[in-house]
This record gives sequence, structure tokens and C-alpha cells, in this order.
Amino acid sequence: MTDDLPEITRDSNAALRSQIDQMLDAYQRDSSSLLAAQARAAEPVTVWSDDNLVRVTANVAGVIEVHVEPEAFRRSTPAKLGASITATIQDAAQTTTRAQQEALAPLTELADSLPDVPDLIPGAPSTKDLMAQFRTPPDMSPPPAEPIDDEDEYFRNRGYLR
Repeated sequence: MTDDLPEITRDSNAALRSQIDQMLDAYQRDSSSLLAAQARAAEPVTVWSDDNLVRVTANVAGVIEVHVEPEAFRRSTPAKLGASITATIQDAAQTTTRAQQEALAPLTELADSLPDVPDLIPGAPSTKDLMAQFRTPPDMSPPPAEPIDDEDEYFRNRGYLR
């Protein structure tokens, strides 16, 4: 049957098969890269507080563990310890976000090089614009700290004696 086809058709068919094989190879490579990047992005990170009294382990899903050193109860006040825990959790969240962005960067670059939906279908919504919204990390800055007051108004004014 192949003898019935003109030479140019066989050459075109061979070229098309070659392109399809290359596309399948690229797809398999990209799929493997995606799975590896997802695994790296999900790996936990561990962060210590500045005073080395609190350790937080987290991943992209959230906090896995909060560890407080036993000496923290001797070296710190409850308010300072709470602030240290909060700051360390925020640091872990930022570190996790950076690690996720670094792990997914090669895939993001690959996705940016591919044509967008409006390139193929005029007037269609842009997938790249939608993805850009998800890539922008939320504001993780802590709210302004309130002054720590170890005793409240009730005890300071001796309201318990009335």
C-alpha cells in the first residue's frame, strides 16, 4: 500500500510522525518535571525564631508542627513567647512561599513560553492573566504590634477591691 503513495506524501508523513514523536517526548519530560516540581514545592521547611526558643515546620498546606523549647518558659514571658511564635509562623509561611516559587519557576517559565488561549482563539479569556493573579503572593506582613501590657485595667486600678 505504501508503494501507491507518492514520495512526497511518504516524506510528509514521516516528518509528521517525527514531530508527533518529539511532542510526545517533550510531554513526557514536562510531565516528569511537573511531578518533581510539585514534590519539591510540597517539601516541609523548618524555621527557628530569632531567640531560638521556637521551631516551626510548615509546607504549602500549612503548619505541620510548632515546637517550643522547655527553657522558653524560664527565659521569656507569655506575651513575648506568643509574639515569637507568631513571627516564626509568619517567617515559615514566607519561606514556604519562596521555596514553592523556586520549585515551580522552571514550569512557570515553560508555561509563559507557550501560546495563550487568545493567541489561538481571538477574544477568549487569557489563561496567563488568570495564572498571574495566583502567582502574586498575599501580603504576609504582620499587623502593627500593640504594646505589651502585663496587667489589665481591672487589676491596675484595683477594681477587684470594690
